[in-house]
Amino acid sequence: MRYGFGGVELDTDTYELHRGGRVVEVEPQVFEVLAHLAANSGRVVTKDELHDAVWGHRFVSESALTTRIKQARAAVGDDGQAQRIIRTVHGRGYRLLGVTSAPEPPTPDASLDPIPATHYVGNDGASLAYQVYGEGPDLVLIEGFTTNVEVQWEHPAIARFLRRLGSFCRVVVFDKRGTGLSERLGPGEAPSLEQRADDVRAVMDAAGMDRATVFGSSEGGALAVLMAASNPDRVARLVLHGTWARHPWIDEPDRAEFDFVERRWGSGSVFKALAGSMARTANGRRFFGRFERQSATPGTARRLTEMMSAIDVTGVLGSIRVPVLVIHRADDTYAGMDHARALVAGIPDARLVELPGSDHYLFSGDAAPILAAIEDFVVGPSPAATAPERFLATVLHAEIVAAGPVPDDVAAAARRCIETHRGRLVGVTGGALLATFDGPGRGVQAACDLRDALAPLGTEIRAGVHTAEVERQGDAIAGTGVQVAARLAQAAEPGSIWVSRTVTDLVAGCGLAFAPRGEHQLDGLPQPWALFEVAV
Repeated sequence: MRYGFGGVELDTDTYELHRGGRVVEVEPQVFEVLAHLAANSGRVVTKDELHDAVWGHRFVSESALTTRIKQARAAVGDDGQAQRIIRTVHGRGYRLLGVTSAPEPPTPDASLDPIPATHYVGNDGASLAYQVYGEGPDLVLIEGFTTNVEVQWEHPAIARFLRRLGSFCRVVVFDKRGTGLSERLGPGEAPSLEQRADDVRAVMDAAGMDRATVFGSSEGGALAVLMAASNPDRVARLVLHGTWARHPWIDEPDRAEFDFVERRWGSGSVFKALAGSMARTANGRRFFGRFERQSATPGTARRLTEMMSAIDVTGVLGSIRVPVLVIHRADDTYAGMDHARALVAGIPDARLVELPGSDHYLFSGDAAPILAAIEDFVVGPSPAATAPERFLATVLHAEIVAAGPVPDDVAAAARRCIETHRGRLVGVTGGALLATFDGPGRGVQAACDLRDALAPLGTEIRAGVHTAEVERQGDAIAGTGVQVAARLAQAAEPGSIWVSRTVTDLVAGCGLAFAPRGEHQLDGLPQPWALFEVAV
């Protein structure tokens, strides 16, 4: 929206005040005073109304409003004596005079065009809402921790971003499990990264995307990283915006922010902290309040925040074998530049684009440079898809406690158990079983079920589970990942399952519990490893 009055131009889209052809710097509350007066220039705005528009439910003295009015007058070249632009109506409030241009109507590509149709796909008992639109190379957009694929189109800035993205890509955007129009969560539920990666594949299948650029922002970044590392056949390129490998709050279960999210959810306060530019106006805060209410319940928002803060995907960065673009705002208020630099340092083929700004939310602030960087990175031939010789996998190594070869009935029961969890029995050698899985949660669950299934056969096992890059050697696998899983099994006590720290970092939200078993020097490996026992 743009308003003109007394030689001044006020732009509520860019949050800029122009006077005499130059930008006038004003405090956010001063800008909000002017924006609210301009939006209601045909009438007197009461002091109470102006107070609510600028400060919401916070208590401030009347002198605070008087001070902001004085500062607003100075910014537009007015004063309390002349009152040429801002007039005081004694006993009632204030009125903005001389508005010469009405607010511009929304541009056709922002909010008047029909939004893409919402579709559903089922996966593992949940319905997932998604939209497909645009033309060009396929791109999967994974947004932050809560979304609503229909409500977000109501904000002009978000709609402009999405439509611009669709001008050079065929985009699929979706609500993750537990948010927006997708399946909501039951009490205490929190979907793991592994489950959400399954959901992304289901959405891609439904949209007819065999291989695509995956674009993850904020909390969506960790999921995008896991997708690229564990599904190289589905990911052509990776774009990461405003995200991290290791969450800033990891290992801090008592953060005050968790209570804040649950207590203030639905008021717009949570997104206001992430999107300062969009939340400067009363309309922006009202939108965020509705957006929060339509994207999750307070309890779900808290659980997702807690789950997000427990994730660390540092251990899989080195397994990414596709081109990666990391975009980060220099003064991001939520995740500093050190997180972006850590991503670039850990990913073999990654480059960093550092942009000015402090907004963490993808759609807030100046989004044009973000879109330009993405277009430059994405448009062009996709890297050829090849069967990777090295790939990320969760390796299960299970040893039979009693000496001797693995009996045929034990091997058959083990195969059934492993395949139930979408794993592959790679080999049965001597007194050990080796299997791979496409997710750590499934690998751990399979190890537990395998232990329980073999007990009635009089067979006791001890097992190790590790997630790492492995090497394909025909039908067999090799590499450090296989070696670590074997050493974990050797360290474990009979009947127990031990895992690496990489596994515990990746399974946040799976409902699995682990007991620390200290640091161990594993044979053949240079540094000590922090080990954990599955507590069942």
